[in-house]
Amino acid sequence: MRSLCVILSTLGVFYILCELILYFQNKTLCYTEGCKVIMGLASNEFFILLIGLILFFSLNILFMINPKKNVFPIIDTILVSALAVEGYLLGIQFFALSQFCEFCLGVFLLISLIAIIYMLSYRRFTTIFGFISLIAVFLGTYLVSPPSLGLSLDHMAFIHYIKGKPNAKWYLFTKKDCPHCEEILHYCLNQYQGDLDLYVCSAQKCSLLLKTLGINTVPALLIEGNARKEIIVGESCIMERMREKKLAFPKLSPFGSAEDACTINQPCQ
Repeated sequence: MRSLCVILSTLGVFYILCELILYFQNKTLCYTEGCKVIMGLASNEFFILLIGLILFFSLNILFMINPKKNVFPIIDTILVSALAVEGYLLGIQFFALSQFCEFCLGVFLLISLIAIIYMLSYRRFTTIFGFISLIAVFLGTYLVSPPSLGLSLDHMAFIHYIKGKPNAKWYLFTKKDCPHCEEILHYCLNQYQGDLDLYVCSAQKCSLLLKTLGINTVPALLIEGNARKEIIVGESCIMERMREKKLAFPKLSPFGSAEDACTINQPCQ
């Protein structure tokens, strides 16, 4: 059984090494959409691959020297830590992105097989804590993962209103108890004269996207046309845009927010 651990850890070394070599050539083993999304979110793809390479290489060396009691704690620590990290990565992919990276699943499969074979071969049942950690972290990501990562804004919208044959999509970000948001929404649904394809989204649920765009107040309007995108913040600016007037910048309060807008994570004044 020890030979299986050696073979699997060696396979892991070459698997990560191939991806690392392709990384320097701007290529990858995985071309699925899930892989592109995961790698796009990674803060340092090279560093992650390097850690994976060191992990499998360390396991390979430890198994090749015929594990004895003095190295068992090291193997236990590596496997438990690796399984806990895999729980986080799988949780983010499942709960936040709603899609999986095939390359990541390959790494997870190798680590899991090594852990199971090691546990059964050497009666090292401490490895069970690794699988417990994997499940706990996996479920934990459900509680804290941003709900907007893996979904399009179309699916995030709680209201979809379409009138006529519009050539652009409008995404209106609002929050409850925001009077400025209510004014904009009422105008769109009852008074706007042109063709309209409107998606109304919760600013709290789309907070990661808005934060990335540097937006911390609502109402905010994203207009997605064929050739360009516009982002407009504040009741007066949005009204001027909808009425096809020349867009003016909103007056700023002492805290730097538009006077006719509400901060996303604070009560409206």
